[in-house]
Amino acid sequence: MPHSKEQVATSTIQTATIENALDGISIPAFPPPPADAADSIIALHILKSGDIIHASGGKQFTLGRSTTGQSIVPDIDLTPYQAYEAGVSRLHANIRIKGSQITVMDLESANGTRINGIPIDPHAEHSLMHGDILTLGKIKIQILIRE
Repeated sequence: MPHSKEQVATSTIQTATIENALDGISIPAFPPPPADAADSIIALHILKSGDIIHASGGKQFTLGRSTTGQSIVPDIDLTPYQAYEAGVSRLHANIRIKGSQITVMDLESANGTRINGIPIDPHAEHSLMHGDILTLGKIKIQILIRE
């Protein structure tokens, strides 16, 4: 079920970085947990832009890209990050919060989902940890989890 725009906020972080073996992208050496959105348990750090997307107000979020005329849209729209060009599907993956556990499930996306560079099987839940790198198509996202 789509969430209202009030439930997704963005910000940018500036921290000391280390080089990551994943395509030479710099990522925070010690990523901070989400801090800007009070009810946000999880945030997504878009590595290429530095933007932080705070996901709040729900226990499940669909990630993908929007298309003009599409009636079903993702809860977290990655279109502003060149999602189409990066191979992100319209409904690419689902993040679910169950108590203290956070999982991701690939929704049979065309270009797959990876956790720390390892491909995951579609329609199976995979645990996410603070600092993990989630790759949708070619978009790399660092997972930030509030403890």
